[in-house]
Amino acid sequence: DIIPIDYCVNMLISVGWYTSIITKQVDTPLIYHCTSGSKKPYTWLQLGTLMLEFFQSKEPFNEVFRRPDVNFATNKLELEYWKTISHWIPAYIADGLSKVMGKKAIMLRAYDKVHRASKTFTFFTKREWTWTDGNCNMLMSKMSDIDRKVYNFNVHDIIWRITIPTTSEEQRNTS
Repeated sequence: DIIPIDYCVNMLISVGWYTSIITKQVDTPLIYHCTSGSKKPYTWLQLGTLMLEFFQSKEPFNEVFRRPDVNFATNKLELEYWKTISHWIPAYIADGLSKVMGKKAIMLRAYDKVHRASKTFTFFTKREWTWTDGNCNMLMSKMSDIDRKVYNFNVHDIIWRITIPTTSEEQRNTS
């Protein structure tokens, strides 16, 4: 499930407000899932495609080794094939040329790091969970119209084509 962090933060602020009101009325804590999957699902492939489009149009690929692409393998054999064709062979060629020119070979090591990093996501990208959002819906119904607007966490309002590039630009401007 993919959701912008500001929606999660807005929900947490709202949960704090609501919890302060109902503390004596509830025996067990309420569980809130700030999730887009049941109402406005967004896949890793959609995210990758959108990010690729964004970087191709907004970020020039000057001085890059290869132009990025988004592919999601459906099995291990396909994954190994694409890693070999798209990563290892070009890295061996680039590192070989670097050594011939007397420069440091860095691409094999870089792709090794990329592959190790991507393995950390595998658990999450290869599984699917279904979360209920009943308490979030209830929480929104308890909020005033003004509070719902200020502390918006309604996933129906997410416009991914605007949200993802805006988030990327904000991250780049703060780093």
